[in-house]
Amino acid sequence: MDKNPTDWFRAQLLEQREHVSAELAAHRRLSDPNEDRSPRDFGDQGSHATGRLIEERIAGDHEQLLRKIDHALERLAAGTYHQCEGCGGEIPLERLKAKPSVSLCVTCQQAKDKRDAEIALATPPGGEEPPSLRYPEPGENAG
Repeated sequence: MDKNPTDWFRAQLLEQREHVSAELAAHRRLSDPNEDRSPRDFGDQGSHATGRLIEERIAGDHEQLLRKIDHALERLAAGTYHQCEGCGGEIPLERLKAKPSVSLCVTCQQAKDKRDAEIALATPPGGEEPPSLRYPEPGENAG
């Protein structure tokens, strides 16, 4: 790490952002929704549909990571990068080094993971999650 940790973290986040953006762009080129690659055989159609769902999930995960990276860059610029958005405490330097896009300390992340699991159990398949259980995304107002 440089003498200036802010510069080091900014460089790490920008490098990660570039990598994820390139992966997302490549993914989008390969999964053009206008291109009909559907198999004509009924037996292969289920596999194809599953593959499309996986592709959509991967793209969604990449988009979410890009939002987290952008939010981390905003927090870095604002001088609040090291502060947990859950409790206001300090996010350990080793945690930030390991995953520069985090915005929660370990304790708050564990609580969020527990709530996410509860939401998953309370949400019917294909249904909307109950608003009372929803945890805001980083940077989103808690409402």
